[in-house]
Amino acid sequence: MNNSTIQFTGIAILLLIPFIGTSQNTTWKKVTPCSFSLEIPVDMKITKMYEDSSLDYCDYEVFLKDGYSIMELHSLLNTRFDESTIDGFYQAALDLSKLRITYKMLGSNFFIISGFNQENGNIVYWKRVLGDSFVSDLHIEYSQARMPAIEPYIERISKSFTSN
Repeated sequence: MNNSTIQFTGIAILLLIPFIGTSQNTTWKKVTPCSFSLEIPVDMKITKMYEDSSLDYCDYEVFLKDGYSIMELHSLLNTRFDESTIDGFYQAALDLSKLRITYKMLGSNFFIISGFNQENGNIVYWKRVLGDSFVSDLHIEYSQARMPAIEPYIERISKSFTSN
């Protein structure tokens, strides 16, 4: 290893130390406000986006403890879509994406697309789940400056996100 590699590694470790274990020390709560369910840290607040939600859809927003909106959650009856398979939803999302995609994954009933918003440079993480009756979306968007406040939690939040 040369000196610059050692220095870079040392700096990277020093920068990451405050965030190691952050997610493990967090208290979590499971929320099921409508046709989806997920776990979020207890210091995040989930609120309904619109009061006039119906049985067909629901929309919620999640805020960090400082009031910053970090996440939107949407769910709509699957009969309201032209697509009926997760493969179809995934391909349509890739075709219409305005992100600079850095990660994509297709599962048996979900997909994940992540990257950078080309308009504002924000980091975007989107998971869509095809449930029995609903299509539900988890959409997280944040600036580089907000990375430490959300990235330690994304994996658990995403894994816990399910749809009915």
